[in-house]
Amino acid sequence: MPEDKDQHPDFAPTGVVLAQAGLPGETPAVWLVHRDRALPLEKWADQWPCARFASVTDLVQQWATHHAELRRLTELPQTVLAIAETGLPVASLRLEAPLRPAQLFCTIGNYRRQVIEAAVDARDPADADRLRAATALALMQRRRDGAPYVCLTSVDRVGTPNGDLVLDPDVDTLDWEVEIGAVIGGSGSRLTASEAHGVIAGYCVVNDLTIRSRVFRPDLPGLGSDWLQCKGLRGSLPLGPWFVPAWQVPGPSALRLRLSLNGTIMQDDTAEDMVFSIPEQLSYLSQHSRLRPGDLLCTGSPAGFGIHHGRFLRAGDTVKASVAGLGEQITRCVDHTFYPNNYDPNPAAPGRTTTKEHAL
Repeated sequence: MPEDKDQHPDFAPTGVVLAQAGLPGETPAVWLVHRDRALPLEKWADQWPCARFASVTDLVQQWATHHAELRRLTELPQTVLAIAETGLPVASLRLEAPLRPAQLFCTIGNYRRQVIEAAVDARDPADADRLRAATALALMQRRRDGAPYVCLTSVDRVGTPNGDLVLDPDVDTLDWEVEIGAVIGGSGSRLTASEAHGVIAGYCVVNDLTIRSRVFRPDLPGLGSDWLQCKGLRGSLPLGPWFVPAWQVPGPSALRLRLSLNGTIMQDDTAEDMVFSIPEQLSYLSQHSRLRPGDLLCTGSPAGFGIHHGRFLRAGDTVKASVAGLGEQITRCVDHTFYPNNYDPNPAAPGRTTTKEHAL
């Protein structure tokens, strides 16, 4: 497996993006970030109503009213110049998750190569070629006649983009899944794909950490997947660091996703491998649940899960999850004994042995 060199320049946003952050000891606020410097959004509050919000979440709740104005502000050369000349180093800020989602959804099994990889891993290696061909054919049929598979999960999972994740002693199959998070800025139900594309406010990096041994309940084999147990660990959805407005991402299907474990690349692919595009996922979701501003959809993860590599997360590991143009997040896994009882290493987050066919 290749080594992960320094962050590829394409992973950093090119325009002005938003962060929920603060200096140590200060109340977090919305900051405008360009390259490696940042200024509080409130600097522009006297003249720009869009700059009067205390959080990115509140701003997204009013996205329909303020997004056009925010775009004008962030695209002004004077804004970029002010950040460059008077902004603080981003490294001096304490970054929180940029959004507290109203509803949190996860799309399962939405990258072709990942689904094929899981199918091959779960069977006899001697049958690999037949399995690849059969699974590819099934995916073509699913693409033609089927629909995305989406689950609802807890917003309490959301963790910081640069922090520690406490591993309890019974969490021994925690797996990684770098994803593109689509943030909703409008309302609607029964939307077409084109209409669904229009309600996307922006995008974030997500790592949908999953406990593989809890995907299925052995005591209830006929009931399918148990998303509460396998995707319920506090802090198991690191989000951010940035909220990148949708106008900076004209073609999300071209975005490259990459995840490294202790410097070794484990996942590396583009969103072109999705079975269903992000607007198609949102359209399907809107048939069954009304979309609202502040909702977050995690849109699936490419091949290269830990279950494929025969390696799960353990204390001492460092995970870097990156999406081109959306940035990079860093999660450090720590033993539960490292922190006192009831201590939360990620205060921004409210509240915080398996088989290969479990790789969904």
